[in-house]
Amino acid sequence: MRMLEKLNEFIRNLSAISLAFMTVLVVVQVFFRYVLNHPLSETQELSIYSMVYVVMLGCTIAVRNKTHIAVDALVGILPPRLACAVRQVSYCFMLFFFIVLLKEGWKLTLRSMLQMSPASGIPLGYVVFSIPLCAAISTLYVLEHMVRDLRK
Repeated sequence: MRMLEKLNEFIRNLSAISLAFMTVLVVVQVFFRYVLNHPLSETQELSIYSMVYVVMLGCTIAVRNKTHIAVDALVGILPPRLACAVRQVSYCFMLFFFIVLLKEGWKLTLRSMLQMSPASGIPLGYVVFSIPLCAAISTLYVLEHMVRDLRK
């Protein structure tokens, strides 16, 4: 569990760096487009790719902190043991979703490595890799929640 806390801290820092990188790229893009009248296509692509990683990494943070979208009205009125069972079922659904995302995202990543980004020339597989990466991390976090919930 301590390792997952360190992983979450690393992901928060990486997400913050990606967000700062995206912000700088957008400012540079606006400057070049409106002040110098010479737009840079690379900055637009890279800022979009950075935004993809910010969103995907943010998803893992939300799963870890249990701040993702949830309807917990039913769980709140159930007896504790039944509420735990309902949470475990929802964790199983989340696990299934993340495992499918991991498997299919990995296939898509491998296929996307052959496709190059038009302006920057980066293989799109590096961008698509955010899907299986964040699915794997989210799977670890859901497993952690399952174990913690069962220990209570």
